Amino acid sequence: MATQLEILAEKYRKDILGPNIYSEQKFYSSTNKNALSDGDEKGKGEIDNSIGSSVDIQNRIDNMGRNHYNKGNEYSSINKDALSDGDEFGKGELDGKVGSLTDIKTRIDVVARNKFNPSKGYPDF
Repeated sequence: MATQLEILAEKYRKDILGPNIYSEQKFYSSTNKNALSDGDEKGKGEIDNSIGSSVDIQNRIDNMGRNHYNKGNEYSSINKDALSDGDEFGKGELDGKVGSLTDIKTRIDVVARNKFNPSKGYPDF
């Protein structure tokens, strides 16, 4: 026979789990329709090489549309936009230069103004 505590616990469990659409007959698992990315807003699990909810997929398409890097133009250490060739993109070393155009101009300016003062032990800007 159930104790008063067990009776109350079962009642509260049903109250709390009441709004839960998943039950002992309808389990939520990796094979459940609501767990799979089938074009609705619920599922995120991979199905037919599609991953994410419908909102996730639309955001990914939008982001990829604005990104000019892709399989044909991968961003790597040899990509033009990764190298310091005088534009604002690249920062990687090329022909002894490192940094974007702004980085290089700032470094030239700072080095030109750097007057080391031995008595102070640090540069005087």
